[in-house]
Amino acid sequence: MRNGTQRIGWGLIGPGRFAQEFAQELVATERAGPVAVASRDLGKAQDFASRFGFEKAHGSYEELFADQAVDIVYIVVPHVFHAEIAKEAILAGKAVLCEKPLTPGPETTRELSCLAKERGVFLMEAMKTGFLPAIQKAKAWIDEGRIGDLRLAQADFCFSGPTDPSDRLMNPELGGGAVLDVGIYPLHLTRMLLGEIESLAAKGTLAETGVEDSTAIVSRHVSGASSAMTCSFRTEEAMSASIFGTSGMIEIPLFHAAKKAILKQGGEVIEVFEDHEIGMVAAEIEAVMDALDEGLIECPGHTHEDSIRLAELMHEVRSQLGSVAT
Repeated sequence: MRNGTQRIGWGLIGPGRFAQEFAQELVATERAGPVAVASRDLGKAQDFASRFGFEKAHGSYEELFADQAVDIVYIVVPHVFHAEIAKEAILAGKAVLCEKPLTPGPETTRELSCLAKERGVFLMEAMKTGFLPAIQKAKAWIDEGRIGDLRLAQADFCFSGPTDPSDRLMNPELGGGAVLDVGIYPLHLTRMLLGEIESLAAKGTLAETGVEDSTAIVSRHVSGASSAMTCSFRTEEAMSASIFGTSGMIEIPLFHAAKKAILKQGGEVIEVFEDHEIGMVAAEIEAVMDALDEGLIECPGHTHEDSIRLAELMHEVRSQLGSVAT
């Protein structure tokens, strides 16, 4: 077990745009050591390492897995490559934080979770939203009964995206489609705040490549509450959520990267929580390192079962839509 102050060495696979955002917060996090970056293009790895203060650059993933200074690997590549790379990391004894979705399907997600348990190696899907202070505050208000009994929720993640059929979002061979890319956010939020989803119905449209480009989902939760969710890369931007109870409601603007939560009762604003910290993944990084300190193989804030259930729900949505399987 770590002592809570020991430096934790981080390795990064996939030095793209999302990795840049993550790295900026990682290097500013106390006791998080930016050790190494790996890419099959060594030049890209070297450039990234130089720009963000990582100590080393590797021209292969295998070199990073063999790096004794790396304790945990953050994987940020297209969805369809997650399972293979995460498996190699686990077999090498490296803890893994892998971008969402952990894998595109429930079977591979379950297999990866089982492997982590068998090997006693930490594994977590990078779902930052649930660790954000504004989301935690919303959950606390609900648990305290501030909006009464839960009844409804609405959560949207829509934007105007690419039209190029070869783009990652449009390409079924790269795990494209709105559900895997952004639909996971409203599914995660409503499940976290309203409880387990017991059934859902989905309708939507498919892009010419066969992936879903716009989707509407209605869910029934075990708690008795219901939720309405949308995801799209063919509309104007909409990324907010509202939670409704019998005696109040909570509004969360830009919920996937929430900085604010608003509590209302009787149409009046009762309380506003604002997170003034810069960044979106620092809380997630801290939660991961806390779990490593405790010698855990999964994070209490987002467990293996959470990842498996999200994969099952996304698979059900995509099956109902008839989108291309990946």
